Amino acid sequence: MKVLICDDDKYIVEEIKNNLNAFSDKHNIVFDIDSFCSGINPLNSNNRYDIAFIDIEMPQVNGLTLSAQLKKVNSNIIIFIITSHDAYLDDAMDLDVFRYLSKPIDNDRFFRALNTAINYYHSNTQIITLEYYDEYYSVFTSDIVYITTEERKAVIITRQKKYYTNKKLSYWKEKLKDYDYFAQPHYSYLVNLRYVSDFNKTQLNIKVDLKTETLPISQRNYSNFKKAYFAYIGV
Repeated sequence: MKVLICDDDKYIVEEIKNNLNAFSDKHNIVFDIDSFCSGINPLNSNNRYDIAFIDIEMPQVNGLTLSAQLKKVNSNIIIFIITSHDAYLDDAMDLDVFRYLSKPIDNDRFFRALNTAINYYHSNTQIITLEYYDEYYSVFTSDIVYITTEERKAVIITRQKKYYTNKKLSYWKEKLKDYDYFAQPHYSYLVNLRYVSDFNKTQLNIKVDLKTETLPISQRNYSNFKKAYFAYIGV
């Protein structure tokens, strides 16, 4: 996997490198690592990274600008934002970052999050086929925002468009059960947790490309949904 580390603190860069190497040795995964102390060089390149660890506050080019560019090159990139402050977190949410790592880095949380990220990357680049009468469509599982029902049939809402299917919601719940980033907040919805910006006991907010949509959470599903969400974010 191609990995970028970009932080103006050389000690943080070395710590992340060491953690990646330790993870590589344990799990037999090869990481091809590029590291920089400035966002200028990676910003001006077209390298396609699978995972990136980016300091949100850097001179000349900040982490948000760099993250947006990396997303243009590879929309499925896993981005970890490294920060000592939370002032930029709302802006980072708009970029659909994967995790936030606070300084100093908690190594146990780092390894848990990295393991989740790798599993997520492999699963979200999977393609599923949708059937609607004589029409067939292929979509990435990562692009599915949520699935709901209309007239007893499942409707799949992706980042790009809305697809009608011949199957019921129960079919898609079973088909996607091995993808740990899907959860059911309500009997009529199956939600991709990567797009959930916040929730309470009665509703959740989905945020995609600066647009927010509110979906219901049922009392019966709240506990399991909450558990799935916190497992997903690594808490």
